[in-house]
Amino acid sequence: MHATGLLRPITDPSERYLPGSSNKRVDRATSNGPPRSLGVVRWNGGKRVNKSGTSVRKALSLRFVQTGVGSAVAVATVTIVSRLLTPSEIGVYSVAVAFVALVQMLRDFGVSEFVVQEKVLSDDLVRSAFTLNLIIAWVLAVALFGLSGLIGDFYGDPGVARVTRVISLVFVLMPFGTTTMACMRREMHFDVILMIQTAETLARGGTTIALAYLGFSYMSMAWASVAGMLVLVTGCAFFGGFYRVRGLGFTDWKRVLHFGTNRTIADIAAQLGEQSANIVVGRMLGMAAAGFYSRGYGIVNIFRTNVVGAIGTVAFPAYAREHRDSNTAPQLYKKSLVYMTGICWPFFAFCTLMAYPIIRITFGSQWDASVPLMRWLCGAAILGTLIYQCNGLLTAVGCYREVTRIEIQYQLARLVLAVLAAFYSLAAVAASQILVYVVAITLYYRKLGRYEVLKLGPLMDALKPSAALTVFTCLAPAAVLLLWGESSVSHYIAAFFVATAGAGAAWLSGIFLFKHPMSSEIKNALSAMRIRLGTIRTGLTR
Repeated sequence: MHATGLLRPITDPSERYLPGSSNKRVDRATSNGPPRSLGVVRWNGGKRVNKSGTSVRKALSLRFVQTGVGSAVAVATVTIVSRLLTPSEIGVYSVAVAFVALVQMLRDFGVSEFVVQEKVLSDDLVRSAFTLNLIIAWVLAVALFGLSGLIGDFYGDPGVARVTRVISLVFVLMPFGTTTMACMRREMHFDVILMIQTAETLARGGTTIALAYLGFSYMSMAWASVAGMLVLVTGCAFFGGFYRVRGLGFTDWKRVLHFGTNRTIADIAAQLGEQSANIVVGRMLGMAAAGFYSRGYGIVNIFRTNVVGAIGTVAFPAYAREHRDSNTAPQLYKKSLVYMTGICWPFFAFCTLMAYPIIRITFGSQWDASVPLMRWLCGAAILGTLIYQCNGLLTAVGCYREVTRIEIQYQLARLVLAVLAAFYSLAAVAASQILVYVVAITLYYRKLGRYEVLKLGPLMDALKPSAALTVFTCLAPAAVLLLWGESSVSHYIAAFFVATAGAGAAWLSGIFLFKHPMSSEIKNALSAMRIRLGTIRTGLTR
């Protein structure tokens, strides 16, 4: 019997593994549902080996540890590289990555989402997903390498072609980590994922800085992407070998293809819209303008990747599990949205007010033109917070076709608005993102409104504490700008740290003042810390 460590342990007599049935599993949940922490079964010499996953709370904690490391490395890397490279050099890489990002959605072909959301997972399904992903990724790698010259000619810069050729190597490596990481996400094994992704982040950041210092220009970031992916794949082999796919297969390729086609169309639309501003700006306004836009979006992008992305990484498998177990994914989404707005809204509002000192401290005076862009983009991100997890929720509950339609509609609106705005100014392109999120909110919540808990009235009531917390957090930075006046520009470092201290204190106190649901999480964390410290103290006194 061949197994890949993909099945959860049998905890109820009604659940059983059926030999000779293509490794399929009969899975009938009890009335109370299966255990909250799902394990993994691996068949080794006829013996079943169990491995437990983490709870949602612990998974979030682990993800935020990785987020902290990722954010610190990303900010340090961007800060140092912005002083080593010129806006035009960074613009070359930004444009190349924006173009390649469109192809990356084809590379994954929805394999990760398929593995996570599938109700009953089997060895044949996973082998089919891996095989299809491998073929597509390698075909794209060859195509990207071959077409790199044409891509460079389109932008009139040979540097774009050189970056594209190097990044094509990432497509060759990625399939050997994609399926393994998806299996670990499904089973909520974020402790292993933490080790792997932290190593990848450090490798990518360190390589970028080292190569930029050695004079590799924009190629430093391209080679760093390859180095990071090599570390990730190696980590999956060593630390995630328990989930490694063993062998190729085509048994269930039609199921994977159907899901993957819908998800890929949606992802291409999303990436096209997400990168449309960089592509349009680079083509219509020049590489320097693309560099300024990239840095104006830099802090928002780092926060979305490391904080919003961290929450989404845990939320999607959690939504899928809630849907499989008790059909309560919308309730979990509502709770997640309240927590997310309590974190994202104050942060983006603070960055809107403190854009000038943030750009100056992080990137230097040569990037002052990015300040108004950052203000517009942070304002847009406040609205964007409301739809960041909609895609994941609808996919987790099986509505991936609806996601495809919505993404095509609102990303098409994003592209059209970016092109129209580029005829006016670079700032107009940034401001147009606010209208984009208004369209997205309308489309997504028209669909989500079929769930009683996500109708407009109950949702607005649930978000009131987050709105109050955001206003309260911004009192300190607003006071600094009003009272210091011009001094906040000439003494921007002092202004930033005073505003940060005031906003941080207001945010923490406001969580309890406005009785935000995060207050209970903080109390639970402090209580657990006291218990742990008491245990340690008792052990030391013995």
